[in-house]
Amino acid sequence: MKATCGAQALFIVGCGGCAKKCATGDEAAILALSDSLKKAGKIVLGTVIVDSACDMRLLKRDLLKNEAFLKSDKAVVLACGAGAGALSALTDKKIVTGLNSKYLGTVERANITHKFCGVCAQECVLNETAGICPKTRCSKGLISGSCGGYANGKCEADIMKDCAWCLIYNKRK
Repeated sequence: MKATCGAQALFIVGCGGCAKKCATGDEAAILALSDSLKKAGKIVLGTVIVDSACDMRLLKRDLLKNEAFLKSDKAVVLACGAGAGALSALTDKKIVTGLNSKYLGTVERANITHKFCGVCAQECVLNETAGICPKTRCSKGLISGSCGGYANGKCEADIMKDCAWCLIYNKRK
């Protein structure tokens, strides 16, 4: 069921790792958020707790074949910025962070990790930057926009690295 009349169909993603331990991304937190959203007239198509939301392998396993997630318009992520960043890297859906990050890290596969979150807490810009943290993903750490020094989407400071601001622009357009 897709949302109608301007409403957004939401899917809530919790984290079975750090956020569960902090009781901010566990079953109780997800249920409370889901109830609150429904009372506000929002459509919640489903929820899931990923064992570790920062692990791209688990996100792929638990979400990319989940019918409710696939039908949703947005995902509300009750995890750190690394979890939100990892999910943003795997989907074109709008990612909404539900928590202020306190710690970070994400695993793509054994011995390959990514820093997706600068742990900015109250200064977090992930909601404005499509779930992509410019503080950590930009080689220059620019948080207010592109320096303009990129070619073919790659950073001038590290030509092997995608320009974070190109990623943000493409994801938002």
